[in-house]
Amino acid sequence: MQKLLLLIVIIISLSFINLKEDNTFKITIPPGTSQIKDSLYMDNYEVSNMAWKEFIAWVQKYDEDTLKYKKLEADTTVWYSLKYDADRYINAYFISPSFYSYPIVGISYEQAKEFCEWRTERVNELLQKTPGSAFKRVEYRLPTEAEWELAAAGKLDTAKFPYGYEHTKERIKGGDTVRMFNCVYLDFDSLSDRQNIVMPVNSGRPNQYGIYNMIGNVGEMVSEKGLAKGGFYDLPLEFCKIKEQSSYKFPNRYLGFRCVCLVDNSFSAKQQKDAFKKEKKEKHEKPDAPENKEQPKKDKKKKGSGFEQEQ
Repeated sequence: MQKLLLLIVIIISLSFINLKEDNTFKITIPPGTSQIKDSLYMDNYEVSNMAWKEFIAWVQKYDEDTLKYKKLEADTTVWYSLKYDADRYINAYFISPSFYSYPIVGISYEQAKEFCEWRTERVNELLQKTPGSAFKRVEYRLPTEAEWELAAAGKLDTAKFPYGYEHTKERIKGGDTVRMFNCVYLDFDSLSDRQNIVMPVNSGRPNQYGIYNMIGNVGEMVSEKGLAKGGFYDLPLEFCKIKEQSSYKFPNRYLGFRCVCLVDNSFSAKQQKDAFKKEKKEKHEKPDAPENKEQPKKDKKKKGSGFEQEQ
């Protein structure tokens, strides 16, 4: 069981594992994240298709609810709204290895929260079994809007640098000018710069924290339900600024997420184990949520450019 957990954690970049010279594992720092402040870390990348596949594969194998994994599968029908090449994305995006490094889309707010809870449990199990861990306990969750904006700013003043970068375009070798973000640049010649659809989670340039694609690529859910940040690949650059908001009601082809990780060093090993058992017990005893969920309120700050534009 420990070997399986270790394999899963390594594959989806959830671990805190470094390989020492004597080939033993030691949990030190979160390699897939960047420290934003104090005990708060942000994923360097949007959660990928590969990470999601590992998640539902684990649920399928170990969860007592044998059909739960089916409820966690991505909705591939979201690609029907694509104006061209839709069949390819419907049939291959979540299945083909060529898309494993692309961000997971077609999932709901509730599914994203399930992933965060599962990730928390798996990493805390690993921490319990790894002596000498630098961290005693961790929690993964969706970032708040304020946390997301702090990470997206990349240590820059958003009043002067609204995208968290000093420039929105970059001149590369040969003299060509390229876009810094995967979104629509209205002043680019569409014939010579064909708009990309979604790109891998490690594409583009990282900000000063080392975080990729906070702006553009796919929009990112935050903990405030119905609210997403960062714009997306179909949205004009102007509406992808850090302070901009987009609203959503359903899964779609340009909405994904990334996690924040909170590190807690205050727990002793026994407290950590007891807390984990308590969490697990409470989760199994928790009654099912009511069918009718409250719909998110419309955001007054929205400028009519959010995810609902193609619903």
